[in-house]
Parts: sequence; structure tokens; C-alpha cells
Amino acid sequence: MPNLSRYLFVTNRGPLQPGPDSHTLIRSGGGLASGLIGLMDQDNAQTIQWLFPISAEAELQAASEGRYQAVQPGFHPAPVDARDHATAYQAIANEYYWYLFHGLFDLSFEPIINQAFYDAYDRYRSFNTQMADAACRLDLAETMVIINDYHLMLMPQLLRERGFDGPIALFFHTPICTAAEAMLIPTRLRDELARSFAASSVIGLHADHWRQNLLESFGHHGPTLPPTVIAPLPADASAILSSLTDADIAQERERLEPLSMGLPTILRVDRIEPSKNLLRGVYAIDEMLRHHPSEAGNFRALLFAYPSRSTIPKYRRLTAELETLVREVNERWGRHGWDPIYLDLSDHPSRSLASYQIFDALLVNPLRDGLNLVAFEAALAAKPNAQIVLSTEAGAAEHIGSWLELINPLDIGETADALGRALNGGDLDPVRSWTRQNTWTKWLETISAAVR
Repeated sequence: MPNLSRYLFVTNRGPLQPGPDSHTLIRSGGGLASGLIGLMDQDNAQTIQWLFPISAEAELQAASEGRYQAVQPGFHPAPVDARDHATAYQAIANEYYWYLFHGLFDLSFEPIINQAFYDAYDRYRSFNTQMADAACRLDLAETMVIINDYHLMLMPQLLRERGFDGPIALFFHTPICTAAEAMLIPTRLRDELARSFAASSVIGLHADHWRQNLLESFGHHGPTLPPTVIAPLPADASAILSSLTDADIAQERERLEPLSMGLPTILRVDRIEPSKNLLRGVYAIDEMLRHHPSEAGNFRALLFAYPSRSTIPKYRRLTAELETLVREVNERWGRHGWDPIYLDLSDHPSRSLASYQIFDALLVNPLRDGLNLVAFEAALAAKPNAQIVLSTEAGAAEHIGSWLELINPLDIGETADALGRALNGGDLDPVRSWTRQNTWTKWLETISAAVR
């Protein structure tokens, strides 16, 4: 194995995107994007570089003018076919593999594996090929290529076919499907995935639960899988802690005070996405009040759910059902100027951070989640005696679950009971300590050590 002195991160989404005026580049959202930028700031572009696709006109214009590399010389935007990129992202990555890995398919209706599916998969393969070609145009001497997530699962084998013999890490930020769910992958595609996985030097995951699924789902198809490593993604602890005193965060806290009505507060902050299990969270509030109707008026639930992938019909349906369910619960239990749930469907990152400072009980109940950074980020900002109710199906549960209220995400009664206990307080100091120690440097070193 050659000495490692450089790293190339490959992602489906770049760290920067054109702003509203199309001339200014602004930072993309998400823990991976912000964390890798921080990692690059600590080192230099000679050590860590970043390859990402661009296809929109504003992105291509920014690249032609050198605006990405003006921000960071290690940024490498790769022009790809716009139709291939869009189809790979939506039809295959989001509407197929996302649902497969999260166990969300309703088998009476989906997936539909027909010629249209295979045509879309050809574009997924083409997109992966274009990204492999772009990587091979870079100087990869003494470089470890770290390919991120389900959008780019064919890249390891494509890099090998192009002669790259250096270390490759394929890191999954999602969960992995069970062996039964993996049978929903057509045989030739499953074999193609297994060959590409085997072409990696190491496969990284957030939790051992997903490693076991990987071995059971793909370990018996094709070549032997490479070693696996568990390396939970870090929260950007320093950025979160330093921003808590910012003026805009303080203003958001002031706006939140009348919403909580001075009552013990249950908080939910998540994007509108089926695996996040938003509806059962609302049902749990309803269940609390059914079991303990005298609690009406004694707490307040703030639900901040921001839009995601709104072009997909199932996401739009989820939004509509969430609004309807909240309205029904409020009509059932509201009284004397009090409603149990305040719902806001807008995206305000500074409000989210401010809300982490005021909750008494935070609900994080995904049906299945690779890790879930909300639990870590909220613990850093939380007030004394706050508590978190966490799904056992979030990868984070393996790392910090012993200090939290763990629940089966499908059990609404169990969730309601856990929220009631959480309102009585907890101790998040061990979670804060664990989160501070789980740094980006540690994450990178853990992955690198697996291939030395």
C-alpha cells in the first residue's frame, strides 16, 4: 500500500452553490459539507481536495470563471451531463436506493423494475463514469480517494478499470438495507454493486448495525467484501458552540419564547422526509394527551419541519398529511389560547440552533437513519437537565444511546411515555463530552488506518 499524503473526497453535492443572484457562491447545507470545509481549512489544499459534480448553467459559469477554486484551491468542480446527473440523483439515488436502504418501499406498489427503470439506471452508471473520469484527470499520486454515499456506488470499480491502484474508501452516510430488502435489487445490478464494493480498500459506516446489514446483503454476492470500519461523522462542535452567542441566534431565541409560552417544551427539528417518521411523532403527542388529558396546557411542542425533495410526489403527500394531522390534534386538545403543537414548515438554520437552547425534551425518532447529527448538535447547545428521546434505529443510538431515552420508532405509546419522562429532565453532559471528542481528524484517521 503506498504512503498516504493526500485525500480526495468525492461527493454528489459540492460545498458551494450559486446564491440567489447566481454570481455569488454560498456554502451548501449539511453536516458533510460544512465539516469537510472545516477539515480543509485546518489542513491545506495540497493535503485534502474535493471533487463534486456541476451541471446547472450558473454552476458551469462559476467554474469557468474559477470562482470555486478562488474560495479554496482544493475544490474541483466536475462538469457532467445535466440529464444524467438529474436522473441519477432523482430516479435512482433518491427514489430507489434511498427508499431501499431505509426500508421504505410499499411493495404493493413499488419499486417498478421495468425498462424505464433500466434506462434511468444507465444514466446513473453514466454519471458515475463521468465522475470516475474526472477523478482520473487529477493527480492521484499518494492519494486516498474517499467516495461518499449511495449516489456514487459504482465509482470504486470504475476507478480500478481506469488503472487507479491506490486506496479507495467507500463511505455510507445512510443505513444499509437488510438481506430481505436487498432482494429488491435486480440480480445483475446487485452483482455490479458487489463487484464495486469489493474494488474498495475499505467500506466505512456510521454504526455496526449497518455493517451487519452490509455483510448479510452483499457479502455473499461476487468477490469478497473489503474490510469495514465504523467511523461516525462528527458534529461541527466548535462552530456550534461559538455561534451560540451570535446576535442572530439571540434574536431567534427571543422569537421562540412566546411560541413556547413559558411551558416545558418538546422540540422536533427535521427535514420533511419519509424516514424521519414525523407523523408518528405527532401521534405520540396525541397519545400523551389521551393517556393524561390533565396535561393539556402544561407543555408545548414546537415542530420545525423544513421542505426536502419537494419535486417527489411522496414528499409532497407527506407534507400535506403532516399539516392535516397537526391541525386535527390541535383541534382535539386545544383550549383557552393553548394548542399542543406549533408547526412551522420553513427552513431557518439559525432558528434551529436557537431552539436547541430552549428544549426540555427533544424527539429524534427516525424509522432508520445512518447516524443523525441532530442528537449531537442539540446536546451541545442544550440547557441543563434537558433530555433527548432517540430511536434505536438511528446510528447515533449505538454511540450515545446509553445516556438517552431510547424508543422503538414504530411504537407510539412507548414514544409518548418516553417524552413524558424526558420532560422531567436528564443529563446530556456525557453526550456533549463524546461529541467534542469525535473530531473530523479522528474520523479521517480511523478510515485511513483501516487500509494501512
